Amino acid sequence: MGAWRFWWDSTRRFYKNWGSYVALIFSTNLVISYLAIPFFNWVLEMLLKWQRVSYVSYTNIGSIIIHQPLAALGMVAILLAIIILVYWQFAFLLLGIMNIFRGRPQTVRAVLRSTVTSLTGTSPSTFLFFIGYFIVILPFGSFIFTTPLLNKAKIPAFIVSYLMENPWMTLGLGCFYLLAGYLGIRLISLLPLMIVDRLPWKTAVTRSWQQTRHHLWRYLWTMIVTLFMIFLIVTTIYTLIYVAQLQFDKTSFAMAAATVNLFIMEAITEIIICYTTAIFMMLIIVCYRQDFTLLRQQPQYFNEAPRLRKLTRASVAIGLLLATSLLVAVNLVYLNGLVITKPIMISHRGVDNGNGVQNTIPALIKTSKEHPDYVEMDIQVTKDHQFVVMHDPTLKALAGVKKKPSQLTLKQLEKITVRENGYQAKIPSFDAYLKAAHKHHQKLLVEIKTSSAYTAADTKRFIDRYGATLLAHHDQVHTLSFKVMRDLKRLDQKQFVSYILPYNLTFPHTVANGYTMEVTTLNDQFVDKADRNHKTVYAWDIDNTDQMDQMMFMGVTGVVTDNLTEMQQEVKSNTDHPSYAKLLLTFMNELSLTSNE
Repeated sequence: MGAWRFWWDSTRRFYKNWGSYVALIFSTNLVISYLAIPFFNWVLEMLLKWQRVSYVSYTNIGSIIIHQPLAALGMVAILLAIIILVYWQFAFLLLGIMNIFRGRPQTVRAVLRSTVTSLTGTSPSTFLFFIGYFIVILPFGSFIFTTPLLNKAKIPAFIVSYLMENPWMTLGLGCFYLLAGYLGIRLISLLPLMIVDRLPWKTAVTRSWQQTRHHLWRYLWTMIVTLFMIFLIVTTIYTLIYVAQLQFDKTSFAMAAATVNLFIMEAITEIIICYTTAIFMMLIIVCYRQDFTLLRQQPQYFNEAPRLRKLTRASVAIGLLLATSLLVAVNLVYLNGLVITKPIMISHRGVDNGNGVQNTIPALIKTSKEHPDYVEMDIQVTKDHQFVVMHDPTLKALAGVKKKPSQLTLKQLEKITVRENGYQAKIPSFDAYLKAAHKHHQKLLVEIKTSSAYTAADTKRFIDRYGATLLAHHDQVHTLSFKVMRDLKRLDQKQFVSYILPYNLTFPHTVANGYTMEVTTLNDQFVDKADRNHKTVYAWDIDNTDQMDQMMFMGVTGVVTDNLTEMQQEVKSNTDHPSYAKLLLTFMNELSLTSNE
């Protein structure tokens, strides 16, 4: 059976028993999102509070393992519990959808018992294997099986960007994704063989490998076609709603129409999530059974009387209605322009869309004319313990010099020319850069970057030399070093210092005034908690309008961007009396962000 036929038959199967599928998947997602995830977050927060761990990042993992081993063991236990729950969720959805497939011969309680039995009968070696499988297949498997439990299992965008800058690393990253995709398809029957047939993982691997032999391209093409059709369906529905609202905006009942359209969008999004999960579970089932004709084989008897089927569908419809109705008040507030916030605009490394060489005075002067609230820039210590404006750990990329800034004196560095984006300029000292910024009435967000040459004395020297000036001109400081952040606040409590976090595992509790958070794992829970703790949140790097819309929805304090002018225009279009159609378009981006949380 072809890929298009699979999509058509699986869609028909979903439509015929949509009430059962939506009830199963929607209720599972509710339990995971509103019970399991808050519970794990609470346990992690209590654990870190008990062990007096202020924050968790890749910069202090080693320190936690050495100095707070109980915290490290506790985090490992929480991770294992989450993996077990992911395994359970997959097993429950798989067995539940197979049960609907066969005509619902089992009750939901019986399916739950089967799921628990499959877990209790699993050996420790199977779970160890599942962890390895989970890590390798995750980049590929997220296209097939999504769960809010995996929301933070992402590679931060700045790491991907860093890897993409190196051709060999780019090749390695591409090979990893190709390998993950290849293994994902070859092992597509693995979990059903382990869960349904109760096979040991070694036997299941062998069986799945044999079953998928000579079927790689067929399965891959089926996945591509299915993803394309889902994308087409979602795009078509959203486009129709948007176009309709454009017409309604010309009428006197535009507000009422927008409220209804928002309601429809939210309900349809939940159904699409359930539809996508069901379709891909059907694909896994037919691959496991090696019989694509299963989709055309209707059960002789469906254990659901017509009256019960109507009751199920009515219950699902009412449940979705109630769930979306709870958001009506929020929708009305949003449509009146009271949900979207206007964030502080921060130019990353002092440039706007490549209008100069990063961290140089000519670029600063040019960018300041675009009126960013802050220009973010980087400083490092030199060989003679002065401060120079430079981001990279070496001079090779911008100057072609195989030296670190800490290996040269400030005078030596000021003689070097750096080149980027078709421009060139001299490397400036921090004194010169700061003077230029204040001359042009431009506030700075200064990032202190550390190296092996950086000492605690450099932090004191920074505060003694620049602290009063930074306060007078309302400049701010942020850093990736927890020690530097803590020392800055100890030396000068009035100084605004933000702590840079590349990953959001849990909300930190530090003396910092705020957090500069990498956007990949930033979510509204982090922003809400920061607001309750009177901390600012700067999101980096926000370089496209979709991300900008999402940050405005979250209510972040500010955004760090390489595309300042474009982001300023997007903020203006979202806050300067936008049409209801524009608000709906912005809301679509928010739905794509939160659907898997």
